[in-house]
Amino acid sequence: MKHKHKRINNFPAYFTDGGNLLIEVTVSVLFALVFLVIYSPYSNTAWFDTGKSERFLLTAFFVIIGTLMLIISRILMFFLSKKIVHLNYYKYVIWLLSEIVIIGTFHALLSWEYIHPDGFTLSYILFKSILITLLALGVPFVITNLCFALFNMRKLLQLTDTSNVESDGEAIAQNMDIINITDNNGSLKLSVKLDNLYYIKAEDNYIKVYYTKKGVLSSYMLRCKIQTIEDTFTESPLMRCHRTYIVNTRKVKVLRNESDGFYMDFDCDGIDPIPVSKTYTENVVKRFSGLKN
Repeated sequence: MKHKHKRINNFPAYFTDGGNLLIEVTVSVLFALVFLVIYSPYSNTAWFDTGKSERFLLTAFFVIIGTLMLIISRILMFFLSKKIVHLNYYKYVIWLLSEIVIIGTFHALLSWEYIHPDGFTLSYILFKSILITLLALGVPFVITNLCFALFNMRKLLQLTDTSNVESDGEAIAQNMDIINITDNNGSLKLSVKLDNLYYIKAEDNYIKVYYTKKGVLSSYMLRCKIQTIEDTFTESPLMRCHRTYIVNTRKVKVLRNESDGFYMDFDCDGIDPIPVSKTYTENVVKRFSGLKN
């Protein structure tokens, strides 16, 4: 019987991180407000105005509802991406564009219902509202996401003080593979040579990293989700094989197929065999059959 396997999702987790979503919404709303204030005097259909009392309430209503739309959308994105929806770049862009279209349509309907711009059709107002919303929200969307990507890249490429790298004590070559592991706050907690890293085990909201130091098996615990490790090191020899385990495939000596499933044996005494769950069996077998990494 062919086992179902979990789809590998290479979409960066930092795009749907709760803190980053809050930052993106805050920056986007502030940018949109400044943009509309600057743009309105030069538009023949704009009514965004806080100086005229007859339009102040309408302006405030649009800002409040538009902000709530963004907040609700990002809350849904946060929870659905964790439980149901497997986001990828395509779906993420469609989601952002949908937010822009919905808010732009809301602005157009308010304009048509309460302002009645002379000489303009509803279709023209709708088109222009969506276009302006694309500029007002699209620019901060792009800027904030680029900042998140650059910050994440900076963490991954962070220069490591080799005197603090957990290794066997030999000199660290400049091209040596180093795994930098950060906690949930993005603080660097452990740098370890890939050749010394064996596996990572999840323990509730923490992970425990197992590696050798001067020939002795050691461990380091930090507050981090194992899913974050899986998402961060997708292009490395680190591979998820179980709900609880990520292994360094370079250190696996034998992959055994027993009556109750597959097990991995390491080239280090003192490490018990690591089980491979049915969810990940197909991906693990493919990895070892193809001799990847």
